[in-house]
Amino acid sequence: MRKSKLCLFLIFSITFQFASNGQSNIPEIDKLQTPREYYLQVKQFGEFIDRFNYKTDWRGNLITEEFSQKVPRDSYLFYLINQEDQRLTNPNDSSYRVVCGEFISFIVNPSHPKEIKLYSGHVKAEALVNIVCFGKDAQITVEMIPDALPDRSARWVINGVESSLFASNADSVKKHFIAPNSHETSFINLKKLNEADNAIYYLSNPIANTMVFIKGLEQKKIQIKSIEKVTYSISFSNWEITVEEFNRTSSNSGWLISNIQKL
Repeated sequence: MRKSKLCLFLIFSITFQFASNGQSNIPEIDKLQTPREYYLQVKQFGEFIDRFNYKTDWRGNLITEEFSQKVPRDSYLFYLINQEDQRLTNPNDSSYRVVCGEFISFIVNPSHPKEIKLYSGHVKAEALVNIVCFGKDAQITVEMIPDALPDRSARWVINGVESSLFASNADSVKKHFIAPNSHETSFINLKKLNEADNAIYYLSNPIANTMVFIKGLEQKKIQIKSIEKVTYSISFSNWEITVEEFNRTSSNSGWLISNIQKL
């Protein structure tokens, strides 16, 4: 096991050094007049998925056999990791580099290679949103998930809203609740909702926050100003990665993996 991890670490270190030296061995890009940084940057999340799945090269063309011989998938995946992460650049701690190597080996496993499937239920987006609430600036976090419809069309839907702005009134929650032993009476006390002056108190906090947010929009008490930041979380069986946008002028920029976690 230790030999396996050491091997992964050495492979990752060599590839990481190659990548961090400016991707100097990429003839397909070096011959172009447009700065190669433009092609190496991951400009959209959809582009990140296509590169992660090893579908398109740096120019957006389908990957050819010639390209795969020069840049195999494991090397290609290294370019999608934030290489300015201090956990990678720290020479005294190799633990995160080992994790990255293990994850890439898991993804490119020849017998069972993995891909990101947007509508598989394993992808979610989290947006930090600037709003105006009752005339005051505030921020909320909106979680969204892709939703595939029966006619094979798709959309993003709001899966939850988080904000201290929508915290339920503690006294009201003590009064409006479904007792913890309600399962013993087949939840007969759900009839309490017939007389409820505010049924939102009976919802779980994430759902209640979402309802308050939607009502606020409908009543024009809340307005969305701008999107501060978007983060994607993608899960694979016992792994989860976080993808964020890094706005910088280096080759390693755009939508990149900011964290890899073994669950």
